[in-house]
Formats: sequence, structure tokens, C-alpha cells
Amino acid sequence: MLVVTLLAGIILIPLWLEYGDLRRSFGLSRVAAFATTSLVAPAFAVGLTLALPLQSRPALQWAATVAGTLAVYSLATRAIAASASAAGTAPSRSTRG
Repeated sequence: MLVVTLLAGIILIPLWLEYGDLRRSFGLSRVAAFATTSLVAPAFAVGLTLALPLQSRPALQWAATVAGTLAVYSLATRAIAASASAAGTAPSRSTRG
């Protein structure tokens, strides 16, 4: 049980910090920041799929899964953050003078 708690902390603490950073730095709403942080699940699926050819070498497969997950998650969150930053500088569409 201690190992599960430790692993959960290793995974959840950085995600919680990422959530806070997305809210603070990019002004995302709670839902948008949570949705962006939740992209770690599909990123893990992509990383796992990319590492399937390495099944005969479990340690290498796990390392490739983690690396693939980090790469896909980082690309996705940076794209969303860039889009959020660009949206902040876009002209207003308000029709009021």
C-alpha cells in the first residue's frame, strides 16, 4: 500500500502543480486547466502504443512508454498554452463601443 501511495504522489503532485501553473500563468479556467492536465491519460496511451514493439525487453519498454508519454503530453500542453496566450492578445469581439 505504501508503494501505491508513493507512486500516486509521484504522479499526482506534478500534475497538481501543472494545473496550478496553467491557471496562474495562462489564465485558464478550472475546467480548461483540468481538461488540459487530464491529457496525461491519452498521452500515456500513445506512449504505451509506441513502446509495444519493445515487449521483449520490459525495462526498455517502460522507459520508452514514459518518454513517449512525457513527449506527447508536453507537446499537447504547450500547444494549448500557446493558444491560450495568443487568445489573450486577440482583439475583442465586443459589439459595444
